[in-house]
Amino acid sequence: MAVTGQQVFDMAMTLIDEVSETGNIVIENPGYYKAKALTFLTTLQTELIPLDQSPVIQTDLSQYLLVSDRIALLVLPYGLAAHLLLIDDPNSASFFNDRYEELKRKQQTRSQPITDVYGVNGFNG
Repeated sequence: MAVTGQQVFDMAMTLIDEVSETGNIVIENPGYYKAKALTFLTTLQTELIPLDQSPVIQTDLSQYLLVSDRIALLVLPYGLAAHLLLIDDPNSASFFNDRYEELKRKQQTRSQPITDVYGVNGFNG
């Protein structure tokens, strides 16, 4: 499954409470949020992809994202919500940014076997 910017945008809108009881996005000015979302998704993805991977500018919300589906669905909505609310609601933006940073750290932490490059593995000192 590949995740699109629209899917992350919809999740962010839910986080910032811009949905009706029927589940439809009901923002007053959707163009305002969508225009900002494209830039923020580009920036956030660039931050989350491996350094050896080239970033891609998000020009449309229907584009597939570069990050893994797990990161797209779990981490990006919080980062996007934080950036979208930065001016309008700094307190909520701070909460979402803290959650984004927490989830980002969890995704980047991976156990790797230690390689004994000095040959001291069998040393009994």
